[in-house]
Amino acid sequence: MQIRKARVEDAVAMASIAESVKYREGDADPSRGYLVFVGTAEEYSDRLDGTDTSYVAELDGKVIAFLLTSYDSGGTASNVEEEEVERRVFGDSALLIDQIGVSPTARGLGAAARMYERMVEELKPNRMTACIMHWPLKNSRSIGFFEGKCGFQCIGEYHEGFGYLWGIYEHGSQGDVRYPIGRFLYVGPANELDLAQRIERIRVQPALLRAAVEKLEEDALDRELRPGAWTPRQIVHHMADGHQVMMGRVRLILTEDQPAVKTFDENTWAELADAKTAPVEESLRILEGLHARLARLIASRPHKDMLREMLHPEQGMVKLDRLLSYLDWHGRHHTAQIR
Repeated sequence: MQIRKARVEDAVAMASIAESVKYREGDADPSRGYLVFVGTAEEYSDRLDGTDTSYVAELDGKVIAFLLTSYDSGGTASNVEEEEVERRVFGDSALLIDQIGVSPTARGLGAAARMYERMVEELKPNRMTACIMHWPLKNSRSIGFFEGKCGFQCIGEYHEGFGYLWGIYEHGSQGDVRYPIGRFLYVGPANELDLAQRIERIRVQPALLRAAVEKLEEDALDRELRPGAWTPRQIVHHMADGHQVMMGRVRLILTEDQPAVKTFDENTWAELADAKTAPVEESLRILEGLHARLARLIASRPHKDMLREMLHPEQGMVKLDRLLSYLDWHGRHHTAQIR
């Protein structure tokens, strides 16, 4: 196998490989990986013209894989138009690994790893990033490659208007093991498609949490995730407590004009006797009913209601859309910690 810099004439082969592993709803396989927004031969040709930061793998004179990179958002497959998303992806002169496409017939040959190693050796980027789909189908193979093999960490998530949720992965200094899906990132009001997907994520969240908890032995429920951190039992009860508070805020926002809300001390609540000793089943049932009702409620409201606001004593005016975005992240964040 030969690894070399990609050339404009490789564009036809790249487009063919990309099409062969394109994400198709209901058919994509996360264990084998996929590409979401794939280009035509002309589009790949334009990307390669005048650049020398992308690579291909050849076998017997045939291109079997490609690695496409970029130092800016122009023409990339990753839509990073929001300012904060662009900062996280391209800040500090980061190199975005935009796409890695491997022909289905060439899987298992190590082409992706060899292209990546060659790229790092030659370009020596100070910081690298990648954007990987988290929803509606988590690209587990890509995450395994970047996170498991290459040492990337998720530093945030964002939606881009197509109903997809993307994770931003980084090889650098911003990753934090406390945040397995990255720190909360709000990129502005969701359109109707992204909102519908957010509602679905909120609806199914308790089932995913239950599945994660059921894999733990009883004694593991009372084992701190890290020294000084909460236990899984405390996390489950914290989620029930916090999500009840947020559900109350949602109702206030929908029924009052910019209602003022108060905060609560989540660490003190987590030290209360029920949070430290009660069976997790009690809070799992609360969350199941709570999320079902919340998803039903939000789905019943006109999209314009997402711009209604509450007055938070620390954050100021907060839109309902932002509150729901945080609730969506919060549940998946803690579920990922337990998992």
